[in-house]
Amino acid sequence: MLKKFILKNEYKLFFTFLKISALTLGGGYAMVPIIEREIIKKNIIDKEEFIILFSKAQSSPGPIAVNTAFMIGMKLGGLLLGLYYVLGVFIPPFFAILIVSSFFKRYSNLEFVQYFLQGIRIGISVILLNFLNSLVKKFKILELIFLALGFILIFFFNIHSIYTLILITFLYLIFILRKKDVF
Repeated sequence: MLKKFILKNEYKLFFTFLKISALTLGGGYAMVPIIEREIIKKNIIDKEEFIILFSKAQSSPGPIAVNTAFMIGMKLGGLLLGLYYVLGVFIPPFFAILIVSSFFKRYSNLEFVQYFLQGIRIGISVILLNFLNSLVKKFKILELIFLALGFILIFFFNIHSIYTLILITFLYLIFILRKKDVF
Protein backbone atom coordinates (compact mmCIF):
# COMPACT_ATOMS: atom_id res chain seq x y z
CA MET A 1 0.00 0.00 0.00
CA LEU A 2 2.86 2.42 0.80
CA LYS A 3 4.38 1.76 -2.64
CA LYS A 4 1.14 3.01 -4.16
CA PHE A 5 1.57 6.33 -2.31
CA ILE A 6 5.22 6.59 -3.28
CA LEU A 7 4.38 5.90 -6.91
CA LYS A 8 1.94 8.80 -6.80
CA ASN A 9 4.75 11.14 -5.63
CA GLU A 10 3.21 11.50 -2.18
CA TYR A 11 6.69 11.08 -0.74
CA LYS A 12 7.47 14.62 -1.95
CA LEU A 13 4.84 16.03 0.37
CA PHE A 14 6.18 13.82 3.16
CA PHE A 15 9.60 15.44 2.69
CA THR A 16 7.93 18.86 2.60
CA PHE A 17 6.46 18.15 6.04
CA LEU A 18 9.79 16.75 7.18
CA LYS A 19 11.66 19.85 5.97
CA ILE A 20 9.18 22.29 7.53
CA SER A 21 9.22 20.42 10.80
CA ALA A 22 13.01 20.28 10.87
CA LEU A 23 13.62 23.92 9.99
CA THR A 24 10.81 25.70 11.85
CA LEU A 25 11.19 26.82 15.43
CA GLY A 26 8.24 27.75 17.61
CA GLY A 27 5.90 24.82 17.50
CA GLY A 28 2.89 23.98 15.42
CA TYR A 29 1.39 27.43 15.10
CA ALA A 30 4.66 28.69 13.67
CA MET A 31 4.68 25.78 11.21
CA VAL A 32 1.11 26.13 9.96
CA PRO A 33 1.63 29.28 7.83
CA ILE A 34 4.63 27.65 6.17
CA ILE A 35 2.68 24.43 5.58
CA GLU A 36 -0.14 26.52 4.14
CA ARG A 37 2.20 28.38 1.78
CA GLU A 38 3.86 25.18 0.57
CA ILE A 39 0.61 23.28 0.07
CA ILE A 40 -1.04 26.13 -1.83
CA LYS A 41 2.10 26.98 -3.83
CA LYS A 42 2.28 23.39 -5.07
CA ASN A 43 -1.44 23.46 -5.98
CA ILE A 44 -2.15 20.47 -3.78
CA ILE A 45 -5.07 22.08 -1.98
CA ASP A 46 -6.59 25.51 -2.53
CA LYS A 47 -6.69 28.16 0.21
CA GLU A 48 -10.36 27.63 1.12
CA GLU A 49 -9.90 23.87 1.48
CA PHE A 50 -6.79 24.43 3.59
CA ILE A 51 -8.72 26.71 5.95
CA ILE A 52 -11.41 24.04 6.34
CA LEU A 53 -8.78 21.36 7.05
CA PHE A 54 -6.97 23.70 9.45
CA SER A 55 -10.25 24.33 11.31
CA LYS A 56 -10.75 20.60 11.66
CA ALA A 57 -7.15 20.23 12.86
CA GLN A 58 -7.67 22.94 15.48
CA SER A 59 -10.78 21.27 16.82
CA SER A 60 -9.01 17.92 17.20
CA PRO A 61 -6.96 17.15 20.31
CA GLY A 62 -3.21 17.12 19.86
CA PRO A 63 -0.46 19.23 18.31
CA ILE A 64 -1.75 21.51 15.56
CA ALA A 65 1.00 20.75 13.01
CA VAL A 66 0.50 17.00 13.45
CA ASN A 67 -3.27 17.39 13.10
CA THR A 68 -2.89 19.60 10.03
CA ALA A 69 -0.59 17.08 8.33
CA PHE A 70 -3.00 14.30 9.23
CA MET A 71 -6.02 16.18 7.85
CA ILE A 72 -4.20 16.95 4.61
CA GLY A 73 -3.16 13.31 4.27
CA MET A 74 -6.69 12.13 5.01
CA LYS A 75 -8.07 14.48 2.36
CA LEU A 76 -5.56 13.39 -0.28
CA GLY A 77 -5.35 9.66 0.32
CA GLY A 78 -6.99 8.41 3.47
CA LEU A 79 -5.78 7.12 6.83
CA LEU A 80 -2.42 5.64 5.77
CA LEU A 81 -1.37 8.79 3.96
CA GLY A 82 -2.45 10.88 6.96
CA LEU A 83 -0.29 8.77 9.28
CA TYR A 84 2.57 8.93 6.78
CA TYR A 85 2.49 12.74 6.81
CA VAL A 86 2.28 12.75 10.60
CA LEU A 87 5.60 10.89 10.64
CA GLY A 88 7.08 13.66 8.52
CA VAL A 89 6.09 16.23 11.13
CA PHE A 90 6.98 14.06 14.13
CA ILE A 91 10.46 12.74 13.28
CA PRO A 92 12.53 15.99 13.28
CA PRO A 93 11.38 17.38 16.66
CA PHE A 94 11.70 13.96 18.24
CA PHE A 95 15.38 13.72 17.36
CA ALA A 96 16.00 17.43 17.95
CA ILE A 97 14.64 17.14 21.49
CA LEU A 98 16.84 14.12 22.13
CA ILE A 99 19.94 15.99 20.97
CA VAL A 100 19.18 19.39 22.51
CA SER A 101 18.17 17.99 25.88
CA SER A 102 21.50 16.25 26.21
CA PHE A 103 23.36 19.59 25.77
CA PHE A 104 20.92 22.17 27.12
CA LYS A 105 21.65 21.86 30.80
CA ARG A 106 25.37 22.25 30.23
CA TYR A 107 25.21 25.28 27.89
CA SER A 108 21.97 27.10 28.79
CA ASN A 109 23.73 29.72 30.92
CA LEU A 110 26.01 30.90 28.11
CA GLU A 111 25.30 34.43 26.93
CA PHE A 112 25.09 33.64 23.21
CA VAL A 113 22.61 30.82 23.91
CA GLN A 114 20.41 33.30 25.79
CA TYR A 115 20.61 35.76 22.86
CA PHE A 116 19.77 32.98 20.43
CA LEU A 117 16.68 32.04 22.44
CA GLN A 118 15.55 35.69 22.61
CA GLY A 119 15.99 35.99 18.83
CA ILE A 120 13.91 32.88 18.29
CA ARG A 121 11.08 34.38 20.38
CA ILE A 122 11.08 37.50 18.21
CA GLY A 123 11.11 35.53 14.96
CA ILE A 124 8.30 33.26 16.10
CA SER A 125 6.24 36.27 17.16
CA VAL A 126 6.58 37.78 13.68
CA ILE A 127 5.55 34.49 12.04
CA LEU A 128 2.51 34.18 14.31
CA LEU A 129 1.47 37.81 13.74
CA ASN A 130 1.74 37.32 9.99
CA PHE A 131 -0.43 34.19 10.22
CA LEU A 132 -2.97 35.99 12.41
CA ASN A 133 -3.06 38.83 9.88
CA SER A 134 -3.85 36.40 7.05
CA LEU A 135 -6.68 34.87 9.10
CA VAL A 136 -8.12 38.25 10.08
CA LYS A 137 -8.26 39.33 6.42
CA LYS A 138 -10.95 36.67 5.94
CA PHE A 139 -13.17 38.22 8.62
CA LYS A 140 -15.89 40.71 7.89
CA ILE A 141 -16.05 43.86 10.01
CA LEU A 142 -18.99 42.52 12.05
CA GLU A 143 -17.06 39.37 12.94
CA LEU A 144 -14.06 41.47 14.00
CA ILE A 145 -16.29 43.56 16.25
CA PHE A 146 -17.65 40.45 17.96
CA LEU A 147 -14.13 39.01 18.22
CA ALA A 148 -12.89 42.22 19.84
CA LEU A 149 -15.89 42.27 22.18
CA GLY A 150 -15.12 38.71 23.26
CA PHE A 151 -11.48 39.60 23.89
CA ILE A 152 -12.48 42.64 25.97
CA LEU A 153 -14.95 40.63 28.05
CA ILE A 154 -12.39 37.91 28.79
CA PHE A 155 -9.24 40.00 29.18
CA PHE A 156 -10.47 43.18 30.86
CA PHE A 157 -13.62 42.06 32.66
CA ASN A 158 -12.43 38.54 33.58
CA ILE A 159 -15.63 36.92 32.33
CA HIS A 160 -15.14 33.19 31.89
CA SER A 161 -14.51 32.18 28.27
CA ILE A 162 -17.47 29.78 28.18
CA TYR A 163 -19.89 32.52 29.28
CA THR A 164 -18.28 34.90 26.80
CA LEU A 165 -18.63 32.37 23.99
CA ILE A 166 -22.31 31.82 24.80
CA LEU A 167 -22.99 35.56 25.04
CA ILE A 168 -21.15 36.45 21.83
CA THR A 169 -22.83 33.59 19.94
CA PHE A 170 -26.24 34.70 21.23
CA LEU A 171 -25.61 38.35 20.27
CA TYR A 172 -24.26 37.36 16.86
CA LEU A 173 -27.29 35.18 16.14
CA ILE A 174 -29.67 37.95 17.20
CA PHE A 175 -27.84 40.43 14.98
CA ILE A 176 -27.88 38.09 11.97
CA LEU A 177 -31.53 37.12 12.46
CA ARG A 178 -32.57 40.77 12.81
CA LYS A 179 -30.62 41.59 9.67
CA LYS A 180 -32.55 38.86 7.82
CA ASP A 181 -35.82 40.26 9.23
CA VAL A 182 -36.69 37.14 11.23
CA PHE A 183 -37.50 39.20 14.34
